[in-house]
Amino acid sequence: MAPTDTDTAIAAITSLNELSQEQQNALSSITSILADSHPFVDIHELFSHYNVLYFRSLLHPRVEVTWSARLTLCAGICELVKDDEGKYRRIRLKLSEPLLKYRPRSDTIDTLLHEAIHAYFFVTTSWQHSRGDDGTGHGEGFLLLADAINNHGNYDITVYHTFHDEVDSYRTHVWKCDGPCQIKPPYFGLVKRSMNRPPGKGDTWWTNHGIECGGEYTKIVEPEKTKAQLRALSGKERAGLQKNKLDGWVKALAAGQDDKPKVRDDSASLDTYVQSPTGSGNPLEAFSVGGDGVTTQRLKRMHSPDLEITVVLPKRMVVTCPICEEMVVERDINDHLDKTHPG
Repeated sequence: MAPTDTDTAIAAITSLNELSQEQQNALSSITSILADSHPFVDIHELFSHYNVLYFRSLLHPRVEVTWSARLTLCAGICELVKDDEGKYRRIRLKLSEPLLKYRPRSDTIDTLLHEAIHAYFFVTTSWQHSRGDDGTGHGEGFLLLADAINNHGNYDITVYHTFHDEVDSYRTHVWKCDGPCQIKPPYFGLVKRSMNRPPGKGDTWWTNHGIECGGEYTKIVEPEKTKAQLRALSGKERAGLQKNKLDGWVKALAAGQDDKPKVRDDSASLDTYVQSPTGSGNPLEAFSVGGDGVTTQRLKRMHSPDLEITVVLPKRMVVTCPICEEMVVERDINDHLDKTHPG
């Protein structure tokens, strides 16, 4: 019969009553590392020393410690992985880089020890680590060993972390139900996730939700797309993401604001022009304001021909011909002189 979590917890605690020379060396190294005020620690070096001091040197080489950039719902995780024979006889401890990188150094150390306790039980109980009454693995054996390590090294290993704000900051995909559950606490119809996975049959609560509520989920919040994601979009998809300034002006008019929306000219190097419609469906034309003459410049077709808009154009876009005094677009002045006033 394989030993239980409690059996192996007692064995580890007993080893602390009188430290071996190897344990004393490990404790000295840990004390030296923690005496450094640097906010970051080498988790691999610390784990090596903790393995000797608290876990009877049983974790190496079966346990691997690594940082995870994708772990955003919990501070750490202890998972079984397959060995070269395809059997689950190796263990990987993952620490959450997103949640821990801005937390005090002590949170990283406490999380490392928490996950190491789980690993210790997997190794010493022939992989029969008890999941406990709540199914989380924090049964009597876990609590006994965690308390002993806390008392010995003045740590603060707990069953659950309290990084709720950090977790919530990464849950940037949000769906809301339109059914009765949207007025019921504690979730009020909201599902928040760090990944773009809509609520569905893969969720354990999905069937009950269909029976008790029956509403449908609609996505209401999502993070801005990365540059790589934007490059992968088609031209049509990218165009759909552009903000329509004209729509904003129309909404402003509907809200009772100034009936001639304007783009402010905050630069002395810009002249102001007014666009007015030339007729339904026709492109708008630009008229110089305050010039000696008035000339027309063809502009881009817009979707609202009956809306007058004030815009700004670069200075000297329209100049006066030195011979006939006709107003000409500056970039076309040479062609105008060649064709209209040859020789």
